[in-house]
Amino acid sequence: MLLLSITLLLPAQELNTERLTLEETIAYALEHAPEQIRQKLMVGEAEIRLDEARLRHLPDIYASGDLRRNLIIPSTPVPAHLFDPDASDGELMYLRFNTTWNASAGLNLSYDLFSPEKVNRVGEQKQQLKMQQYDEMISEKELREQVALAYAERVIAGEQLRSCVQDTTYYALLLSNAGDLYKKEQLSLVEKNEAQKAYNESVANCLRADKIAADAGANLLFLAGAEVTPRTVTALQLEEDIPTLLSKMEQHASAVVTGKELEVMKQSEMVSLAALRTRSAEWKYAPTLSLNGYLGTNYYNNELRLLNDRYWRGNSYLGLSLKIPISQSLSTAKEVSRLRLQQRMEAATLQEIHNRQEKERLQERSQLAVQRESYRLSEENLTMSEQNLQAAQLQYKKGYILQQELLSEQLKAQLARQSYLQAAYDLFTGLVTMGEIR
Repeated sequence: MLLLSITLLLPAQELNTERLTLEETIAYALEHAPEQIRQKLMVGEAEIRLDEARLRHLPDIYASGDLRRNLIIPSTPVPAHLFDPDASDGELMYLRFNTTWNASAGLNLSYDLFSPEKVNRVGEQKQQLKMQQYDEMISEKELREQVALAYAERVIAGEQLRSCVQDTTYYALLLSNAGDLYKKEQLSLVEKNEAQKAYNESVANCLRADKIAADAGANLLFLAGAEVTPRTVTALQLEEDIPTLLSKMEQHASAVVTGKELEVMKQSEMVSLAALRTRSAEWKYAPTLSLNGYLGTNYYNNELRLLNDRYWRGNSYLGLSLKIPISQSLSTAKEVSRLRLQQRMEAATLQEIHNRQEKERLQERSQLAVQRESYRLSEENLTMSEQNLQAAQLQYKKGYILQQELLSEQLKAQLARQSYLQAAYDLFTGLVTMGEIR
């Protein structure tokens, strides 16, 4: 029964899959994470909107056609003497100025030579595209950080699980030995029960560690955009260990644009966009000048004979139209005032981001120094605790110390290991925050 309990606590046999490095995991996430895919699609949408804004500056040319049958042709009274010299003064006659059938066909032209609405439309869409590109880059930075932290969590959880399994195996042997000594009346019941309690606690710790490792693996797969199933979580294998991860982060000092700098760049574009919108609103005081034209022909006849060119008459024109805003200027003035306030708010937000990031940068640097030293000290403490434990195990075998003293050293080693893993994760988090995950 004891051996069966230990076997059930061992990690399930891993599938023979390629071991993933941190870089490979991040590269996979950048291609498959749903949020990153959505950001790329939004950039594509912004590019299409920019093309649409450019196309709106082209002349609007379209073909039109019309066919109409007039069921009732209205009549218009005119002086009769215009058509009949013998008609008396004041006599009227009624004339119909249409036919039963009439049609038209031709090409239409409409082009704004100058339109205040279109002055900065392309410029605004360019600014929108830039901000969307910054959103994509910021999302990529955040995804890199999230995947890196999830990778570290999975590595640390795996280390914790392996440590728990080793502890459980050791406590099982210690309990078996205590049982033998108790039967021989060489060990008290209290000492035997202490060994049983230590084993039970190690089993509980092992179960918790197994769940934490599985949850960390599932979280890593989820962030990377991979399928999350019991099979994929079990098959997940990672290449790096804790020292390798920390070494990589120390070497990857940020030489490129960081997420904080991208945030500032995006807000700067927001300030520029607000200024551009203000200028666009000011242009609304100006008149609109448009060019309109038509080239076509009209059909008039009491019978429908569209193929007979005798009944088609040419019709074309070319003209300019000018629209000067008057009452609209009142609403334009309010819009300009509102946009100027918006511009000032965006500028204030940019300053706030600058100040906040400077404050955070100072705090992160000092915190990173503390985390480095804490990791160094916890690693040193772990080494000494493991040495003490090995010495205590040797003394216990020789009968120099009691079982209670051995269990105490075992517990100290466990606490030292926990402290080391937590310090490693804190340091990795600080390096991710300050550095650049490539």
